[in-house]
Amino acid sequence: MQRKKYAGKALAVLLAFACMAGCGRPTVTQGTQEKPETAETAEAPKEAAAKEVVCNAEGYPIVDEPITLKIAVNRVVDDKRKSLHDIAYLKELEEKTNIRIEWMEIGSTAWNEKKNLMFVSGDLPDAFLGEGISDLDILMNQDAFIPLNGLIEEYAPNIRACFEKEPELRSVVTGEDQQIYSLFRYRGSYFPNTMDTMAINKTWLDNLGLEVPTTTEELYEVLKKFKTQDPNGNGIQDEIPLLLMHQMGNATNSEANLFPPFGVYDNTSYSELVYHMMVENGKPVFTPAQEGYKEALKYMNRLYEEGLLDPEIFTMTSDTYMAKCQDSNDIVGAFTGWTISNSVGFERAEKDFIQLAPLKGPDGKQGWTVVNDMQVGRNMFEITSANPYPEATMRWIDEWYSQDMSIQTFYGPYGLMTDKAQDGSVVAYEPPEGYTYGEWRWGNCPADSAPYACFPEFEEFLTPAKQQRDRDIFQKGVDPYLQKEVYPNVSFTLEQMNTLKKIIPDINSYEEMMRAKFVCEGGIEEQWDEYLGQLEKLGLSEAMEIYNSAYESFRKAK
Repeated sequence: MQRKKYAGKALAVLLAFACMAGCGRPTVTQGTQEKPETAETAEAPKEAAAKEVVCNAEGYPIVDEPITLKIAVNRVVDDKRKSLHDIAYLKELEEKTNIRIEWMEIGSTAWNEKKNLMFVSGDLPDAFLGEGISDLDILMNQDAFIPLNGLIEEYAPNIRACFEKEPELRSVVTGEDQQIYSLFRYRGSYFPNTMDTMAINKTWLDNLGLEVPTTTEELYEVLKKFKTQDPNGNGIQDEIPLLLMHQMGNATNSEANLFPPFGVYDNTSYSELVYHMMVENGKPVFTPAQEGYKEALKYMNRLYEEGLLDPEIFTMTSDTYMAKCQDSNDIVGAFTGWTISNSVGFERAEKDFIQLAPLKGPDGKQGWTVVNDMQVGRNMFEITSANPYPEATMRWIDEWYSQDMSIQTFYGPYGLMTDKAQDGSVVAYEPPEGYTYGEWRWGNCPADSAPYACFPEFEEFLTPAKQQRDRDIFQKGVDPYLQKEVYPNVSFTLEQMNTLKKIIPDINSYEEMMRAKFVCEGGIEEQWDEYLGQLEKLGLSEAMEIYNSAYESFRKAK
């Protein structure tokens, strides 16, 4: 069936709600006056109308007669990552619901080009699934998407239950116009909402007779001894006391683990338009313009100048970072990473390293950064205006938020990556030889790029793989110190987003340049006022007005 873009938002809204009692409707094309039939047009094949089907509000199958949905997904398929067509529990869902899926699997390199072509041409799929559609895509192409509020209320009991359990989920997907155009994912069990682990070499501490540092000043003293007293015992000064990595223009920002002792938090995770934001006393503030940020960079400059901080902090790649962590000469004293074992391997993680608890700063401040979208994200599923069966589609996607579907989407399919016992307990397997956990997981299920809801209570019956268990141990270690106020995963209007797109890239580029300069060259005390003045010239106050407005709208939606 040929798919065409509807003429306008009003028509899309009308079609979304016009047939709550049933799924069937004829295919609708752009609103043009019907031309009289001629001999030429009479001989041309006519576009088939979408067949009338009955959408069952509950029970299975969802539709009495099989239908097919065309769903676009940003997914690479290769020798280690199978097609969604070949995932057993997704095929079982087709049989259960009577809804067949034609997956349009488009790799990352071609995704943006093909996605934009769909919007321009109006040749849309019935839906998009996973991490591929952005807030800007929806705002710029609202005629291509239908609002989901009414469909959720009528056809999505699992999603409604999620909203009741965790109200933030509704807030995250509700736009400034109070409409919902996309669905969420929720990683609430065995998944962190924090910055990376900070680890220290306990073997080195023991070799030098040192205690585990608990303050920034104690860490400084330990790092000095790591540099000068040959803790790895090889007779040469090859030690890197502290290994951190900041990838310019990227969310990797491991030096931010040292910000909380100075009273500031640096959340850089979820959006190219929301960088370095925190909330203080109920008001959003820009972290790099705070006094605590200045003091944190002064401390890091002290480490850098004395050779205690890896000099390649702002230039190294991820491969270089991993090579240093895993160097056979045991050259790293302290580092940050997703888990200790992910950086140095399971054997050395158990033998040589321990988690470093959040440090106290000069004024006794102690905390750990919450990355607000690590657990809750949006834009995981959208229904387009080309879809002739939105009610059936909503019932189908609601199945993804059931407990079994959520577990298999996030932790892996039963019988392959996980085992579900008769008592309901679930155990995740370790990856086979030759695969990292990430390769195995992404290869056999949609993983993080999909709609699902894994709630904290899943931990009562679910045992994850070792890498996730290690990360959970770290997470529980920092729980008492977590940042109390967090800038949430807000939505913007199109006007706000366009304004931020003009302002924020320049602010971020300048801030990153100056951060590297202040850490590596110093001078932040003398240049602080000039630095703040330049941020203002680049539009920081205007951006903050938008951040404040979006923050207040988010709070009202909760």
